[in-house]
Amino acid sequence: MEGASPLITLIDRARAFLNLSLDAVQQTLGDDAYTVSGDEYGNMSNLTSMESPQRFPGTVYVEDDSVVLVRVNRRGLADVSPEAFRTHLGDGAVRLRSCAGKTAHLLVYAERGIAYSAQGETVHFLEAFLPCIQREYERRIYRDPCIFIR
Repeated sequence: MEGASPLITLIDRARAFLNLSLDAVQQTLGDDAYTVSGDEYGNMSNLTSMESPQRFPGTVYVEDDSVVLVRVNRRGLADVSPEAFRTHLGDGAVRLRSCAGKTAHLLVYAERGIAYSAQGETVHFLEAFLPCIQREYERRIYRDPCIFIR
């Protein structure tokens, strides 16, 4: 991956977790990984989530012993701009409201298995998931945020 942009490297690292077993994730993140059973993400529930900030800048979500979603946090995206996403992924994102803030948007490329939340020049988070149709993403993963009050 020499010469790869920080975004491509990060997407590849996140995608590498998809479909791994819980044991494989534990081996990758190490024995000191923080693990939560019965966790939720969007519309998904009864997940096992795992984090190890020293090894990966995000959270890995496991359902039925298989990774279904990886969420990269803002710390992992510090060197990535919304423009880098647009350049790499192109047009065609579906724009949804984001839980990251009143004026933030979630840009979803469901058939590519990628979504990201941005507001201005800030990227809040990245989701990597198994490619699906948009309707399936909205039914299974996305949860419309509540009304934001300032």
